[in-house]
Parts: sequence; structure tokens; C-alpha cells
Amino acid sequence: MKLDRRTFSALALSTLAGCEERTPTPADAAADASAFAPASAAPAPAAAPAPADDVPPLFRAHPGLAPHLPRLALGLLPTPVARAAKLGEKAGLAGLYVKRDDLAGAAYGGGKTRKLEFFLADARARGAREIVTFGAFGSNQAVATALYGAAQGFTVTLLLAPQTPSAYVRTNLRAARRAGATIRVVIGGVAEAEALAKRAAKAAQGVAPYLVPPGGSSPLGNLAFVNAGFELAEQVGAGHCPLPDCVYLAMGTMGSAVGLALGLELSGLRTEVVAVRTSSPETSSEARFFAMARETVAFARSLDPTFPDVRLGRARVRFSTNHLGAGYGAPTRKGERAITLAAETEGMALEPTYTGKTLAALLDDATRLAGKVVLFWNSQNSRPLVTEGVKPEDFPPILRQIVADR
Repeated sequence: MKLDRRTFSALALSTLAGCEERTPTPADAAADASAFAPASAAPAPAAAPAPADDVPPLFRAHPGLAPHLPRLALGLLPTPVARAAKLGEKAGLAGLYVKRDDLAGAAYGGGKTRKLEFFLADARARGAREIVTFGAFGSNQAVATALYGAAQGFTVTLLLAPQTPSAYVRTNLRAARRAGATIRVVIGGVAEAEALAKRAAKAAQGVAPYLVPPGGSSPLGNLAFVNAGFELAEQVGAGHCPLPDCVYLAMGTMGSAVGLALGLELSGLRTEVVAVRTSSPETSSEARFFAMARETVAFARSLDPTFPDVRLGRARVRFSTNHLGAGYGAPTRKGERAITLAAETEGMALEPTYTGKTLAALLDDATRLAGKVVLFWNSQNSRPLVTEGVKPEDFPPILRQIVADR
């Protein structure tokens, strides 16, 4: 079946109105559609205080934020920091460490779990019943939202754009469908899908669906990685690892890198953030990075005026832009070699879209990094995904060959 923009628009709008291939959760609660707002908009109602032993480091540092930021404790936080001795020996880096965000959740690891703690809590506080998010076919954001959204009782709809097929893409698609998510194919791209969804949400009768932005990058989502920066600072202070001279992490929609850089700055760690571009320059540009940082600080200050009006400087952030290859999701030779090396030395399972390219950038810089403490932020999920029982006919026709067993 060939899907043009008009066909997709009709499918997307009908999905957001509740006309789906499977039976949705009934949206029978009466509420004005204006109650819906994107995650970067006005704060949700005050959240109940978290247990004392579950207070995020960000809230300990800035307790004025806590009453305004609902949170669901989805993650297994803090994630460990471990020395990567074997990988470091191969790379000539005696001071190489790994932040194991791949273990961030029991159902699904990776950085998306951190962001969904805030997004899903915000959705619940606003009375939403359906979560809609966006990405490419193999989106980590999509599968994480499908898994955690379903576990929290939400109906989940994924609007996904084409990506180079791979085993990684196939597994994520199957796991998302296995979790019960409805999948729609986006012909016009992720930005067009998001625009359509926003229009449909505004026109919704009753409680509108809650939109999680692509990659979870918004001022709200970014605060989850500000929290991660404080988490790392506490681990350094407790002696779990030495102070890193630099930290390498993937930069797609940029929210994770923005939040981490802000968190490190606010916590007083003099650590350089090396943001490795894994998406197009239009998606991840320096100008947009610093604009997003300002938006995140402004959002935090709107919730708590005592939050510092911090400004990131270019001296604290370096952009590595030479490892994107043919584009988003397209494997590179250096990335594939990095994936193999990580598996052989540390037993880490990386992937070609984000973490393989990020480790490749770190390895390329090894000579310059000799003698330094270097932290690789592993944002990949290492939890096994359940895909059994999913059939190609459970997907839109355009995806059936991609998800077929090989």
C-alpha cells in the first residue's frame, strides 16, 4: 500500500480520535481539550512528595522543584558507574569508565526511561488516557513509551517514520507492538506527524491525548538529564568513580546532552560534555542546543524562582560531528567496529544508530584523551525485549517485510 500525505493525515487524525485497529481504552472522562498541553508548557498540578529514600538528586539540590514536578519511579536509579578496563586497555585509555544507563529500568533501560518518569506522571496528572509519541521505525523513545505507557495503563500510539531496516529496528518494532501500541507510518516525516498530532489533540473531544515529543526532548524531559548530572556528581563525591575530564554521549534530538551539560554545570563538576551527533544537522545544531538549554533553565525557574539562572558556555561543551555517516540510523564502519569491540571486551551490546557511533567518536579521540578520565554514557537498552507472538499482519503493510522473522 502506498501512503501519501493525504492518506497518512486521515489515518493519523482517525487514530488520535480513537478509531484504531484495536479497541482503545474508552475516553469517557469529560474535560476541556485545553487542559492538554505539551510537556514544555505550564506545570501540572502539584505532585505528592516522594518517599525520603526516593528523592531524586535534582530535588535534593533544588527542593522547590519537587512540588511542581510529578514523577513516577520507573527507573532503577542511580545507574552504576563501572571501570571499562578491558576496553580501555584496547583503546589505550587507562581511565575509561562507563555510565550504565543501559540498566536504567527493569522493563527497558537507556536514557528514555529517565524522561518517561516525568512525562507519564505529567500525563496522569493532566488526566490523559492516551500517549502519542513520534520517531523513526527503530525509535528507542517509541518502544520505551510503549512498554512503560502500557504498564501504567495508558493507550499508546506511535507515529513512526522510515529508517534503514536492521535487526535492531525489527526488534524495537516487534517489542512495541507486543506491548500493545498502535503503530502508524509517517510518510511526511516526524515533524509533520507531530504537527498533525498537535492539531488533532487541540480538536479532541474530552480528554486529549498527551504528546511526548520526539526523543523526549523538551524542557520537562531535559530536566530528567539535569537530574542525571546531579546523580553523577553524587557518585563522584561518594568515590564510585574519579572526576571525569569528559563524558561522551549520543546527541540525537539533543535533550539528553542539554540536560546532562546543565546538570554537571549546576552540580559544580568541571567536566566537558562531548555530544556526538547521531542525527541530521537540522535536528542537532549548536545554535539549537544552546537555545534548548536556555529554554530548560527558564522552565525550571518558572517552577522554582530560586533555581539558578545558569548559562552554558561553549568551553564546557564540544560537538563531535564526524561520525553520522550517511545519516540517522545508517551504520558506519567505525561504529560497527566499536560495537564489536564493546561486546568482545566488556560484554556491552551497543547499536548502530546512537551508541556505536558515540563509542567510535571516543575511540577516534583516544590519542588526545590519553591520561584523562573519560566516561562513556551508555544510553542503549540492555534489557531483553519480548517479541514472541507478534505477526507481520499485526503491522501496517509497509512494515510487514521489515518485521518478518529472518
